[in-house]
Amino acid sequence: MKQRTVAIIAFYDEQKRILLQDRYGIAKSGEEWSFFGGGIENGETPEQALKREIKEELNYDIVNYKFFKKYQRALPPDYYVTSYFFLAPFPGFGKLEQHEGKGMKLFTLAEIKKLKILPIDHPIIDELDKFFAAKL
Repeated sequence: MKQRTVAIIAFYDEQKRILLQDRYGIAKSGEEWSFFGGGIENGETPEQALKREIKEELNYDIVNYKFFKKYQRALPPDYYVTSYFFLAPFPGFGKLEQHEGKGMKLFTLAEIKKLKILPIDHPIIDELDKFFAAKL
């Protein structure tokens, strides 16, 4: 089984909507929407990988973020993924310049649950739902 370790982030706005990347037609695992972020390279910490990935994907120097949770899940057919998941306030579309994916959009958690996302992302969405509910 192949191992993959990633750093990903949920940018959220005041309405608790989450920014996702449109991956339709370009995804390697069949998902149509995904969080921003990506693989952690040798010698990188999850935080360093997150900063590098967000700069590459959105041309944005992220500073205001926090670690949320570490997830470990199997991803068929033969991957085991460890995800370091972060949260950050959404900086606004005007500060983001997308370089990866076909587009980006803010979704409510209820809307995300109906999208074609990676199966390993469903537990993250459930945790975010609980987290935001507790903050109300």
